[in-house]
Amino acid sequence: MSAKYLLPGSVLLLLPVVPPPAFTQPPSVPAPSVSRSRPLMLVSTWKPGQSVSGWWVSEKFDGIRALWTGSELQTRNGHRIEAPDWFTADLPQVPLDGELWVGRGQFARTLSIVRDQVPGPGWKEVRFWVFDAPGVPGALELRWEALRQWTLPAHVTPVPQERLQTEAELQVRLEALQRQGGEGLVLRRPQSRYTSGRSQDWLKVKPYEEGEAVVLRHLPGKGKHTGRLGSLEVQLPDGAVFRLGTGFSDAEREVPPPVGSTVEFRYSGRTRHGLPRFAVFLREHEEW
Repeated sequence: MSAKYLLPGSVLLLLPVVPPPAFTQPPSVPAPSVSRSRPLMLVSTWKPGQSVSGWWVSEKFDGIRALWTGSELQTRNGHRIEAPDWFTADLPQVPLDGELWVGRGQFARTLSIVRDQVPGPGWKEVRFWVFDAPGVPGALELRWEALRQWTLPAHVTPVPQERLQTEAELQVRLEALQRQGGEGLVLRRPQSRYTSGRSQDWLKVKPYEEGEAVVLRHLPGKGKHTGRLGSLEVQLPDGAVFRLGTGFSDAEREVPPPVGSTVEFRYSGRTRHGLPRFAVFLREHEEW
């Protein structure tokens, strides 16, 4: 048997159904709020060969991480998100951890909507995909059970979770998601607790690696890029310097990330000199 679900702008994805473990007690009553002095739970990176048997898997959304504290929406760094009143009016007075998302490949669009200090009509495009309820004590499955019992508005949806059995199955899912334009997958360890900071209980799986670098110089373009950005000279955290010249839109070449800013890029392995191979610009890093 298979479960079917559709995400906005997607094709149909078929996932095998494995029933969640039986619950022998009702979910614990959630705490009313989460202190922002306590960091959110963050993903680590899955490594090939690492066992995935029995782990939960879901799509990794390329959106804006957000915490509903029970009274307001905040970014992962604790900054208030100015969402319209209608967006938060019917949310429960309990913490929800998730992602604000417009669609696959629409990170820039999502960011422009969410960081506006005066919420505009673009919020009609945004959905809040919820993957945890950090105020509920206990194991992951108990938190999800509590989440399923709450009445949520139509634009707020628990992220579908399915069981994995083998690494081969993981690779098949990743390849299928890639064909649909998805960014990657997230694995979650069964029976795990919600903890602060980087965790080995949440693992991201992507077809490429990601890195960050600081912009040192704007190098001029040639040919069709004459008069605008050709590439960025950037510096990695280890001090290595290289040029990042692909992945930019026309608008980004006209107004490139400023010198001193941090940019994110993807790459496929390293050269013998330790530099990122086939590096592609993703976005300017947002600290909020």
